[in-house]
Amino acid sequence: MTEPNGGRLPRPGHKTSYLVLSLLAVLAVAVVLPLAGCLRLARPGMTIVLWDGPRWPDESGNRYHWVEQKIAEFEARHPMVEVVLVPVEWADMRAMLDAAKEAGRLPDIAPFDLSAGGIRPEELEAGLLEPVERFLAKPDDVSPQAKEAYSHGGHLWGFPQTMTGHVLLLNLDLFAERGVQPPKDGRWTWEEFVEAARRLTFDRDGDRKTDVWGFATYVMPGYYEAWSFLYAAGARPLSADLKTYTFDTPEAAAALGRLRDLVLKDKAAHPSTGSSAVRNIFDLFALAERQQVAMEPWAPWALDYIRTQEGTIKNVGVAAFPDPPAASERALTVGATAGYVVFRQEDSYRRSQVMALANYLTSAAAQYELARGYRAFPARKKALELDPFAGDPAYQRAAEIIFHAASLPPHPRWPHIERVIQREIQLALLGVKPAEAALRDAGTLVGPILEPPTP
Repeated sequence: MTEPNGGRLPRPGHKTSYLVLSLLAVLAVAVVLPLAGCLRLARPGMTIVLWDGPRWPDESGNRYHWVEQKIAEFEARHPMVEVVLVPVEWADMRAMLDAAKEAGRLPDIAPFDLSAGGIRPEELEAGLLEPVERFLAKPDDVSPQAKEAYSHGGHLWGFPQTMTGHVLLLNLDLFAERGVQPPKDGRWTWEEFVEAARRLTFDRDGDRKTDVWGFATYVMPGYYEAWSFLYAAGARPLSADLKTYTFDTPEAAAALGRLRDLVLKDKAAHPSTGSSAVRNIFDLFALAERQQVAMEPWAPWALDYIRTQEGTIKNVGVAAFPDPPAASERALTVGATAGYVVFRQEDSYRRSQVMALANYLTSAAAQYELARGYRAFPARKKALELDPFAGDPAYQRAAEIIFHAASLPPHPRWPHIERVIQREIQLALLGVKPAEAALRDAGTLVGPILEPPTP
């Protein structure tokens, strides 16, 4: 499991040792959970077991200080409740929960990051999780896409807390050099985006060869920068019931076709666009000594990286993907939502107190604190209205865009499905296939994967 939206999606090259995770999980069940059971006797009343991961450090280096403070505040308001914190590293969370499930010792509350697999259908079918729609405080304040990410079978299964997603990063020095105005409020039509990309593609040294391009991106399994162009146009890879492939619609084909034309027809995208040369494409944009690409889509970790590293550009802006839907409630990008789930409770009063803790950890005030300290993007409107990124226009704009980030389909065979689609999108951007044919061929290959296994 990745950190729950420290403003990031997984980075290229990240690997986890599953052998180590398995050993850690076994140790957690054997040692940590019995200890938590002993701590239940510390004071009279109800005990709630909360698992949580580290965030930003305080002056002493404690990365659990935020959740410890929230626990203290909650206990002060609920004097007959004790919350026992079991600290877990983010990378170990999923394996430890699986081991606790096997041991029958699940916590009451745990964080789930939907970019790391999230809720599994078999867990819902087994009744391991509590539906929370009756308990979520001020549901209209929560991002529609965040609620959708935790919805399945007509129920809401989690308390959204933070979000992440992709945005377009702009080299504002190149914009100024070419006299191109960035999009007002970060929003633009496809025509405006293409015109900017064309003007930002130029021969700098007069040798009649292009030195700078308006746009570039890469395509490879597990990364969805190119997909955000399709999502912004209203396209989705699978139907809501996860039974039908839906990237073969006119909206999806038109969006991919426009992106393909930007590369092959307008020549306003770097020639490596569509390849898997992720490091080179990033350096074309980010390195001050190169600056060969003016616009690239990345998750906000890239913005943090550029700001903190030597030798990188510093005048960076943020914009949405072109042709955002007129209705602002619809998704503008691909992303993920992190939050908390509540495991099965046998007693109604106990259930109400556990739900109260989940609401407290995901309140607008709590999300504001996470945004200020951890640079995590809120899933509540009220937290955005408190302006946690005041004085940082790039992060303010990223937060507004990511508030409407739609998660990927929670299909159990998603890695297989996604690899097929990625390959066809890559073939389209490299000029091997027309966009419509590529997405249609992807559907032909995805269809058998979606079919239920034969008994």
